[in-house]
Amino acid sequence: MLLRLARILAATTALALLVTTSVTAKETKSPVGRKVENFTLKDYRGKEHSLADYGDSKVVAIAILGTECPLVKLYAPRLKALAEEYSKKGVTFLAINANRQDSITEIAAYARRHELTFPILKDLGNRVADKLGAVRTPEVFLLDAKRYVRYHGRIDDQYGVGYIRENVSRRDLKIALDELLAGKKVSEPKTAAVGCYIGRIRKPDANATVTYSNQIARLIQKRCVECHRDGEIAPFSLTKYEEVVGWAETIEEVMHDRRMPPWHADPKYSKFSNDRHVSSAELALISKWVAAGAPEGDPKDLPKPRTFVKGWQLPRKPDRVIPMSNTHFTVPAE
Repeated sequence: MLLRLARILAATTALALLVTTSVTAKETKSPVGRKVENFTLKDYRGKEHSLADYGDSKVVAIAILGTECPLVKLYAPRLKALAEEYSKKGVTFLAINANRQDSITEIAAYARRHELTFPILKDLGNRVADKLGAVRTPEVFLLDAKRYVRYHGRIDDQYGVGYIRENVSRRDLKIALDELLAGKKVSEPKTAAVGCYIGRIRKPDANATVTYSNQIARLIQKRCVECHRDGEIAPFSLTKYEEVVGWAETIEEVMHDRRMPPWHADPKYSKFSNDRHVSSAELALISKWVAAGAPEGDPKDLPKPRTFVKGWQLPRKPDRVIPMSNTHFTVPAE
């Protein structure tokens, strides 16, 4: 029970800490005031959608989404509610998924699970995301009637790095929508987007000495796979290159910030056999790999998959298991 509770706490920490702020050098140039040219993308059903198709819309809201980022999951009900409310006021909501690790099937499952009715478009090669200047998921761009960006940033301020507010104190997207529809200038046109890096297509260095197959897979097995595998507590799996490569930049960031793997014991007081700290050498490996474009390397160099004990994982079974509740609890949508 103690182990299970510890893992639940770790997962709760992961939900809050896996997301990241947008204060990096690559994100300093604001797209606000830039005109968005027409683009055409297919949704997960194969239907084409062009920005020009929505010429009659007073405002177009473009939400950059993924399928597994914890904040994208949390904000799905809010985006659904906003789309339903503002569609009657001449606003079109479009979602764009530029993650290389998100398949069409996974996008369809995400839309179905959250009952989203607005189009979710697959941005193969992240071409539209690059033109928009999108960096994270979730991230929103509001385009006026002439398709100039008038707001860019977060949906609201409830969720952040290391905290979840009980209530929303500023509904940034809703405020910006109301101001645009009223013909006013957006009072706060730029806010810091919080979330996971987009899993972009990158050109790997063919001569890289650090690859996924020869070193990074071993590091991920050692530090991440215990929780990041099918059926376990983490929000997504990291057992294959196709899964890991899309999270490369996010993995580098949260490891360097010492937010993942989750570990809060102070090393100056004691040493722990299960210490999860990532060493400086391991951090350097991750950074070198990401800087080289996250190359796969030769699959022949891959380590054997780890095997895990199912069920109780401590050396002996507990003397007594005390259930936390005799009845099931339904977790609210948000």
